[in-house]
Amino acid sequence: MRKIARNERIGGLFLLLFSFFIILGLFSTSGFDRISASFKSMYEDRLIPSLDISNLVFRVYENRVVLENHITSVDSIERNSYQLQLIRNQKSIDSLISHISNTYLVPEEKADLGKFKKALNIYRVEEKSILKLSYEHKADSALQILTHQGDMFFHAAVIMLRKLGKDQQTVGEELYNESQSIAKMQKRIAYSIMILAAFLGITLAFYLTIKKMDTE
Repeated sequence: MRKIARNERIGGLFLLLFSFFIILGLFSTSGFDRISASFKSMYEDRLIPSLDISNLVFRVYENRVVLENHITSVDSIERNSYQLQLIRNQKSIDSLISHISNTYLVPEEKADLGKFKKALNIYRVEEKSILKLSYEHKADSALQILTHQGDMFFHAAVIMLRKLGKDQQTVGEELYNESQSIAKMQKRIAYSIMILAAFLGITLAFYLTIKKMDTE
Protein backbone atom coordinates (compact mmCIF):
# COMPACT_ATOMS: atom_id res chain seq x y z
CA MET A 1 0.00 0.00 0.00
CA ARG A 2 2.81 2.35 0.90
CA LYS A 3 4.50 1.66 -2.45
CA ILE A 4 1.27 2.29 -4.32
CA ALA A 5 0.77 5.58 -2.46
CA ARG A 6 4.31 6.62 -3.32
CA ASN A 7 3.79 5.78 -6.97
CA GLU A 8 0.57 7.78 -6.95
CA ARG A 9 2.37 10.77 -5.47
CA ILE A 10 5.10 10.49 -8.09
CA GLY A 11 2.47 10.15 -10.77
CA GLY A 12 0.65 13.21 -9.49
CA LEU A 13 3.89 15.21 -9.43
CA PHE A 14 4.76 14.25 -12.98
CA LEU A 15 1.21 14.95 -14.10
CA LEU A 16 1.49 18.41 -12.58
CA LEU A 17 4.82 18.89 -14.32
CA PHE A 18 3.35 17.65 -17.58
CA SER A 19 0.43 20.09 -17.28
CA PHE A 20 2.84 22.90 -16.51
CA PHE A 21 4.86 22.17 -19.65
CA ILE A 22 1.73 22.12 -21.79
CA ILE A 23 0.43 25.41 -20.36
CA LEU A 24 3.87 26.99 -20.70
CA GLY A 25 4.13 25.85 -24.29
CA LEU A 26 0.70 27.20 -25.19
CA PHE A 27 1.43 30.47 -23.43
CA SER A 28 4.78 30.74 -25.20
CA THR A 29 3.33 30.24 -28.67
CA SER A 30 0.64 32.80 -27.92
CA GLY A 31 3.26 35.23 -26.66
CA PHE A 32 5.46 34.72 -29.69
CA ASP A 33 2.50 35.36 -31.96
CA ARG A 34 2.02 38.66 -30.15
CA ILE A 35 5.71 39.46 -30.56
CA SER A 36 5.44 38.78 -34.27
CA ALA A 37 2.35 40.98 -34.50
CA SER A 38 4.13 43.69 -32.53
CA PHE A 39 7.13 43.68 -34.84
CA LYS A 40 4.80 43.70 -37.82
CA SER A 41 3.12 46.74 -36.31
CA MET A 42 6.53 48.39 -35.91
CA TYR A 43 7.19 47.72 -39.57
CA GLU A 44 3.85 49.24 -40.51
CA ASP A 45 4.60 52.22 -38.27
CA ARG A 46 7.68 52.83 -40.37
CA LEU A 47 5.37 53.20 -43.32
CA ILE A 48 4.14 56.46 -41.79
CA PRO A 49 7.40 58.34 -42.43
CA SER A 50 7.59 56.55 -45.77
CA LEU A 51 4.20 58.00 -46.65
CA ASP A 52 5.47 61.37 -45.45
CA ILE A 53 8.40 61.01 -47.83
CA SER A 54 6.05 60.21 -50.70
CA ASN A 55 3.98 63.26 -49.82
CA LEU A 56 7.16 65.29 -49.59
CA VAL A 57 8.20 64.22 -53.09
CA PHE A 58 4.78 65.27 -54.37
CA ARG A 59 4.96 68.69 -52.66
CA VAL A 60 8.46 69.37 -53.94
CA TYR A 61 7.45 68.55 -57.51
CA GLU A 62 4.25 70.55 -57.13
CA ASN A 63 6.25 73.58 -56.01
CA ARG A 64 8.42 73.28 -59.11
CA VAL A 65 5.32 73.33 -61.35
CA VAL A 66 3.71 76.19 -59.42
CA LEU A 67 6.91 78.23 -59.67
CA GLU A 68 6.95 77.83 -63.43
CA ASN A 69 3.27 78.79 -63.60
CA HIS A 70 4.05 81.88 -61.53
CA ILE A 71 6.71 82.91 -64.04
CA THR A 72 4.63 82.34 -67.17
CA SER A 73 1.36 83.78 -65.87
CA VAL A 74 0.45 87.31 -66.92
CA ASP A 75 -2.72 87.53 -64.84
CA SER A 76 -2.15 89.27 -61.49
CA ILE A 77 -4.86 87.26 -59.71
CA GLU A 78 -3.34 83.99 -60.92
CA ARG A 79 0.11 85.12 -59.86
CA ASN A 80 -1.16 85.91 -56.36
CA SER A 81 -2.83 82.51 -56.21
CA TYR A 82 0.40 80.80 -57.24
CA GLN A 83 2.31 82.82 -54.69
CA LEU A 84 -0.02 81.70 -51.88
CA GLN A 85 0.26 78.11 -53.07
CA LEU A 86 4.04 78.32 -52.99
CA ILE A 87 3.92 79.58 -49.39
CA ARG A 88 1.49 76.83 -48.33
CA ASN A 89 3.58 74.15 -49.99
CA GLN A 90 6.77 75.38 -48.39
CA LYS A 91 5.14 75.27 -44.96
CA SER A 92 3.84 71.78 -45.68
CA ILE A 93 7.29 70.68 -46.83
CA ASP A 94 8.92 72.07 -43.67
CA SER A 95 6.29 70.37 -41.51
CA LEU A 96 6.83 67.01 -43.21
CA ILE A 97 10.61 67.32 -42.85
CA SER A 98 10.19 68.10 -39.15
CA HIS A 99 7.89 65.11 -38.67
CA ILE A 100 10.31 62.75 -40.41
CA SER A 101 13.24 64.13 -38.41
CA ASN A 102 11.43 63.33 -35.15
CA THR A 103 10.85 59.66 -36.05
CA TYR A 104 13.35 56.89 -35.35
CA LEU A 105 15.98 56.94 -38.08
CA VAL A 106 19.01 54.72 -38.56
CA PRO A 107 22.34 56.50 -39.24
CA GLU A 108 22.04 56.08 -43.02
CA GLU A 109 18.55 57.60 -42.98
CA LYS A 110 19.75 60.53 -40.85
CA ALA A 111 22.63 61.14 -43.23
CA ASP A 112 20.42 61.09 -46.34
CA LEU A 113 17.82 63.32 -44.68
CA GLY A 114 20.58 65.80 -43.84
CA LYS A 115 21.82 65.73 -47.44
CA PHE A 116 18.28 66.31 -48.70
CA LYS A 117 17.76 69.31 -46.41
CA LYS A 118 21.08 70.77 -47.53
CA ALA A 119 20.21 70.28 -51.21
CA LEU A 120 16.72 71.72 -50.63
CA ASN A 121 18.16 74.85 -48.99
CA ILE A 122 20.47 75.38 -51.98
CA TYR A 123 17.49 75.02 -54.33
CA ARG A 124 15.42 77.44 -52.25
CA VAL A 125 18.08 80.12 -52.56
CA GLU A 126 17.87 79.74 -56.32
CA GLU A 127 14.08 79.67 -56.09
CA LYS A 128 14.07 83.06 -54.34
CA SER A 129 16.23 84.54 -57.09
CA ILE A 130 13.84 83.16 -59.72
CA LEU A 131 10.81 84.56 -57.88
CA LYS A 132 12.49 87.95 -57.66
CA LEU A 133 12.93 88.01 -61.42
CA SER A 134 9.34 86.86 -61.84
CA TYR A 135 8.07 89.71 -59.67
CA GLU A 136 10.08 92.09 -61.85
CA HIS A 137 8.31 90.61 -64.91
CA LYS A 138 11.59 89.23 -66.28
CA ALA A 139 9.99 85.96 -67.33
CA ASP A 140 12.63 84.97 -69.88
CA SER A 141 15.51 85.38 -67.43
CA ALA A 142 13.56 83.60 -64.69
CA LEU A 143 12.72 80.65 -66.95
CA GLN A 144 16.30 80.38 -68.16
CA ILE A 145 17.61 80.12 -64.61
CA LEU A 146 14.81 77.73 -63.61
CA THR A 147 15.48 75.31 -66.49
CA HIS A 148 19.23 75.33 -65.96
CA GLN A 149 20.68 75.93 -62.46
CA GLY A 150 17.26 75.71 -60.85
CA ASP A 151 16.46 72.26 -62.24
CA MET A 152 19.96 71.03 -61.46
CA PHE A 153 19.56 71.95 -57.78
CA PHE A 154 15.97 70.69 -57.80
CA HIS A 155 16.90 67.22 -59.06
CA ALA A 156 19.80 67.03 -56.60
CA ALA A 157 17.30 67.47 -53.77
CA VAL A 158 14.82 64.98 -55.25
CA ILE A 159 17.51 62.30 -55.70
CA MET A 160 18.39 62.45 -52.00
CA LEU A 161 14.70 62.38 -51.08
CA ARG A 162 14.11 59.25 -53.15
CA LYS A 163 17.19 57.63 -51.60
CA LEU A 164 15.75 58.35 -48.17
CA GLY A 165 12.54 56.61 -49.23
CA LYS A 166 14.52 53.53 -50.27
CA ASP A 167 16.34 53.59 -46.91
CA GLN A 168 13.00 53.55 -45.10
CA GLN A 169 11.73 50.63 -47.13
CA THR A 170 14.92 48.61 -46.71
CA VAL A 171 15.09 49.10 -42.93
CA GLY A 172 11.41 48.25 -42.56
CA GLU A 173 11.73 45.05 -44.56
CA GLU A 174 14.83 43.98 -42.63
CA LEU A 175 13.06 44.61 -39.32
CA TYR A 176 10.01 42.64 -40.38
CA ASN A 177 12.00 39.71 -41.76
CA GLU A 178 14.13 39.56 -38.61
CA SER A 179 11.06 39.59 -36.35
CA GLN A 180 9.44 36.80 -38.36
CA SER A 181 12.61 34.71 -38.18
CA ILE A 182 12.82 35.15 -34.39
CA ALA A 183 9.14 34.38 -33.93
CA LYS A 184 9.38 31.17 -35.99
CA MET A 185 12.46 30.00 -34.11
CA GLN A 186 10.84 30.60 -30.72
CA LYS A 187 7.70 28.89 -31.90
CA ARG A 188 9.68 25.79 -32.86
CA ILE A 189 11.30 25.78 -29.42
CA ALA A 190 7.91 26.06 -27.74
CA TYR A 191 6.46 23.20 -29.79
CA SER A 192 9.53 21.11 -28.99
CA ILE A 193 8.88 21.67 -25.28
CA MET A 194 5.26 20.59 -25.72
CA ILE A 195 6.25 17.45 -27.65
CA LEU A 196 8.87 16.56 -25.04
CA ALA A 197 6.36 17.08 -22.25
CA ALA A 198 3.81 14.90 -24.03
CA PHE A 199 6.43 12.17 -24.57
CA LEU A 200 7.44 12.26 -20.90
CA GLY A 201 3.82 12.18 -19.84
CA ILE A 202 3.03 9.16 -22.02
CA THR A 203 6.19 7.38 -20.86
CA LEU A 204 5.31 8.06 -17.23
CA ALA A 205 1.74 6.88 -17.69
CA PHE A 206 2.97 3.69 -19.33
CA TYR A 207 5.50 3.14 -16.53
CA LEU A 208 2.93 3.66 -13.79
CA THR A 209 0.49 1.35 -15.52
CA ILE A 210 3.08 -1.41 -15.68
CA LYS A 211 3.99 -0.86 -12.01
CA LYS A 212 0.37 -0.97 -10.96
CA MET A 213 -0.17 -4.21 -12.84
CA ASP A 214 2.88 -5.71 -11.12
CA THR A 215 1.56 -4.88 -7.68
CA GLU A 216 -1.85 -6.41 -8.28
